[in-house]
Amino acid sequence: MPFSLVGFALALILATIGHEFGHLVMAKALHIPIKLIAVGLGPILWRRSFANGVQFEWRLVPVGMAVGLLGRRSETGEDRRPWKQDLTVAAGGPIASLLLMAALIVLAIFTRSDPAAQSWLIATAAISLLLAFYNLLPLPGLDGGHILVLSVARLGLRLSPQREAMLHRTGLKLTAMVCMLLLAVRMAGAS
Repeated sequence: MPFSLVGFALALILATIGHEFGHLVMAKALHIPIKLIAVGLGPILWRRSFANGVQFEWRLVPVGMAVGLLGRRSETGEDRRPWKQDLTVAAGGPIASLLLMAALIVLAIFTRSDPAAQSWLIATAAISLLLAFYNLLPLPGLDGGHILVLSVARLGLRLSPQREAMLHRTGLKLTAMVCMLLLAVRMAGAS
């Protein structure tokens, strides 16, 4: 598959799902309740609630995925679980991205007879690596932002649960807008 716009979109979807799967696996392993699994960005096209309380959403732009957990603190600010569990869940995404990158490189080694497939696998591995490191940036809404907020809270500087959620939502929206802008600039430059 040549690395076209469709190839790029598929690579981004695979890398993102692999990353979010890492968060999901860590949360399940630590018995942290999962409240939401959302595929895509933008307006919700389809929503379904399951008996176990998990809500599944399919959104308009099928690039990206999010896993929403029960908040680490109650509405009154009391901790629901040890902070190390949230740190582990935050690290789960970048770890999964690195594992996916390694698996894609191994697959690329075994697909030498198909240069197009090999090229796509290597490019997807690179995207997965970039996603791992990008998510470690200490920006609200990213895994690094969660790690930063957890670290600052350990020092005694705590935001209310509502303000913390608002900080991460705002950071995530700004990050998504910057990524879309950079992609648009890149696509305009390529034409």
